[in-house]
Amino acid sequence: MKLSFDFIGSNAFEKSAWKRRALPIAMGLIGAFALLLLLLLSIASSNTEFFDNYFIWLYAANVVIGACLILVILTLVTVIAIRWRKGRFGTRLIAKLAMIFALVGVVPGLILYGVSLQFVSRSIETWFDVKVESALNSGLELGRVTLQVAQEEILAEGRFIAEQITQVPAGTSSDQVGAMVMKIRNQFGIQEVSLFTAQRKLILSSELKSKKFFPAPSADVVAEAFKKNGITFLDQTEVEGQRGYRVRAIVPIVRKKPIQGKLDSGRAIEDRYFVQLVRFIPSPLAKNIFAVESAYSEYQEKSLGRSGLRKMFVGTLTLTLFFAVFVAVTLALILGRQLARPLLMLLQGTQAVAQGDLSPKPELDTGDELGMLTRQFNVMTRQLADTRTSLQESKTFLETVLGSLTAGVCIFDKNFNVVSSNAGADRIFGQDLTQIDGRPLSDSPSLVEFEQAIKEGFATMKLAVGVDGESTQGNQQKAAPVWQKQIQLHSTNEFENELGVTLFVRGTELTADLRMVVFDDITDVVSAQRSIAWSEVARRLAHEIKNPLTPIQLSAERLQHKLAGKLSPEQEEMINRSTETIIGQVQAMKEMVNDFRDFAKTPSPQLKPVSINALTQEILGLYEGSPIKTQLDPRCPSILGDPTQLRQIIHNLLQNAQDATLEGEQQSAPVEVKTELVPYGELSGVQQNAVRLSISDSGSGFPAKILARAFEPYITTKSKGTGLGLAVVKKIVDDHGAKIEIRNRMQGDKVVGAKVSILFMNLAKEAA
Repeated sequence: MKLSFDFIGSNAFEKSAWKRRALPIAMGLIGAFALLLLLLLSIASSNTEFFDNYFIWLYAANVVIGACLILVILTLVTVIAIRWRKGRFGTRLIAKLAMIFALVGVVPGLILYGVSLQFVSRSIETWFDVKVESALNSGLELGRVTLQVAQEEILAEGRFIAEQITQVPAGTSSDQVGAMVMKIRNQFGIQEVSLFTAQRKLILSSELKSKKFFPAPSADVVAEAFKKNGITFLDQTEVEGQRGYRVRAIVPIVRKKPIQGKLDSGRAIEDRYFVQLVRFIPSPLAKNIFAVESAYSEYQEKSLGRSGLRKMFVGTLTLTLFFAVFVAVTLALILGRQLARPLLMLLQGTQAVAQGDLSPKPELDTGDELGMLTRQFNVMTRQLADTRTSLQESKTFLETVLGSLTAGVCIFDKNFNVVSSNAGADRIFGQDLTQIDGRPLSDSPSLVEFEQAIKEGFATMKLAVGVDGESTQGNQQKAAPVWQKQIQLHSTNEFENELGVTLFVRGTELTADLRMVVFDDITDVVSAQRSIAWSEVARRLAHEIKNPLTPIQLSAERLQHKLAGKLSPEQEEMINRSTETIIGQVQAMKEMVNDFRDFAKTPSPQLKPVSINALTQEILGLYEGSPIKTQLDPRCPSILGDPTQLRQIIHNLLQNAQDATLEGEQQSAPVEVKTELVPYGELSGVQQNAVRLSISDSGSGFPAKILARAFEPYITTKSKGTGLGLAVVKKIVDDHGAKIEIRNRMQGDKVVGAKVSILFMNLAKEAA
């Protein structure tokens, strides 16, 4: 009997494989032993000898197996109870099935047990009824009397033969004596008659075949026969498998023989003989005697073992009852497992689905509704998996779109804690906003102003949404209200150039608990707008200011000329000094107007292939004797540019670098000029390159506020300067489709200079 209960083994015994199988193996062994014991008990109840020989062992085995069955049943009930308390799925179903099967097995079993117990007890008592015992005693006594009469008869017959032999006259031959004996034998129906001398020597025998006669008895038996004047024996025989009785009689014969002689006249001697008679009890009579003896013996044995027999039968019935309960519980567990397995699989499947695992689960082909349920569950999980895949793809697409946006997107809860943000927001703020998910932006000191601004924006939106602080239903149905404003974030560290940004922010409420803010970095746009505005201002100033400058200069010169020699020396000196001042200031204003004109009307570049290395070396030739360090990359290809405008850029940047170095702490440090080839990706399998020109100084760098607006007109740190140099450079760089960047050079936390880098991406065709 092999049992396997996974629901027990996998939970109650989880330490090792052999412990998980211990209970099923024990149940199988105990069930097999119980069946074997029931078989032995049935044999013992019908086999007296077997019962007598093994009663103690069978009774002990009965008790042990019964105790083991009770222990196994209690163990199973305990395991089910423990699983019930732990709330294991399927335990209630298994417990109900076990209870039902136990009741089905126990209730009829108890009825049969009670009836059988009464029946067996009364039957055992009727087996040993007094009348039966008297009948058996009478039959046994009758057999004994019959055998005793047979012994007495053969003894009397033997004495008669002995008397006849004694009376035989002297001189009678042995043949005559033998004939007489045979006649008497036939008359009495004796099977065998033998005559022996006192020395146990055969004289004659009725057995015709030699060596077939019954042998002579021992000397002691012969002596006893002479002493008692004859003795009888009752022997049991077995001929051809049939048992029987044989009676024997040994009778002494004494004949007195006179002595022939003068001296011994009147005296006689005794001749001693004995005769042995053998008779077989008739077979039917012997068979009946043996049957009575056997019945009486068995009756007495059972009578003596009446109490043990009653215990054995009661134990057998009890063991059968326990075994029935054991089988009922076992069947309940097996069937419960078959019923609970699909449900357990569904439970595991639902738990896996709850944890996000939508992979196909094993299906059971039970041919019933439970198997169909597992198949339908897999159909459902596949549909959920397809739906989740579709949603995941949509989510990935949206995340990709949001991550690729240059605009920043942030989602806040009603308490303005960060719920989500995109990569654009991280890029604009220069920090990872996922580090403050679930917290307000004010946890980052640099974002306190931004948080305050969006709070004000949402507060303003609420005030402007409806009348008297309440939103109108019509407006809510049309579109969610949106607020927008421009925010300027100031840097708290003057050496950080990434925080001084201008943001255009828009905000709206997604739900009652969620708010969305979208913002763009419009710093470059604002800077471009300022440049355009300054260009227009410069154009108009150049036009309006240049026209009166020439008449003013001419009038001052004419006045000086007219008054020459007509005034006193002191007055003439004052006139000359004033005139020179007017002419000098007019000339300065002309130069400024020309700068305005150049800034406002920079001519379109005439693009042609230009070697940036050759152009740089040509310009550096004009700065011989100045501390300049060059590092030109020979791999740099030609670019498309206007040589004149490029010379203006390089001259301006070199002059600014030299001026900044002279104002710094390391005035003797050289200005560094560097070109390099920069790869930045592939297009249609072709490597794309750019050329970078960098000019670095060792000055004091730029403050953060100046650095953020360095390319705007009139933004300068020089005491003598118009602030148009970098603005012109920026305009020329933009016209060439290049990019310019300015930043401070840092050594630890200390500024050690500034660096301007221009990235030319428009290469000559042969270079590209």
